[in-house]
Amino acid sequence: MKSLTALIVLAACLGTSSCFFPAEREHPKDSELIKNFQTHRAEFDELLEMFKADRSLGRVGPDFTRSASFFETCTGPNAWNGEEPEVSEGRLKDYRTRFTKLGLTAGIEGYCEKDAVHFHASTRGLSVTGSSKGYAYLASPPKIVVDDLDTYWSEDGKSFTAYRHIDGNWYLYFDYED
Repeated sequence: MKSLTALIVLAACLGTSSCFFPAEREHPKDSELIKNFQTHRAEFDELLEMFKADRSLGRVGPDFTRSASFFETCTGPNAWNGEEPEVSEGRLKDYRTRFTKLGLTAGIEGYCEKDAVHFHASTRGLSVTGSSKGYAYLASPPKIVVDDLDTYWSEDGKSFTAYRHIDGNWYLYFDYED
């Protein structure tokens, strides 16, 4: 009987990430992130400009980089054309030093025109099933804007990205992949 119960529990877990990633919602609170942003607003603005200037970069993490055209061919006046030099190791070290100061445990990400740049403060689980929370600079308002990311969840429980407005084009974001 115990074996049958264990198999039923395992089968139920295979359909959800909650058995494997029970802490997927344990990210920093909105209030903590907003306080950090307000304290370091100038540094976030500097990091954004630095990242936009390094058009060849699409993602800089704690221990890896990804090209701006990783997912698609980028076009437009600000898109990377592949002709500029690689970013130096010193420049990457500067990014990572800034990540530590700003509490960005998983780095920064934005592609092509970099109209949407995400600053990853917290991640849980895997990229294919998990969640992340942090800051976003968006050129256009997002579709889902809520008052509280700490309690928001999609009605259907499926993948979503929701935002909470901070100031100007700056938002907090919460991304969930089922």
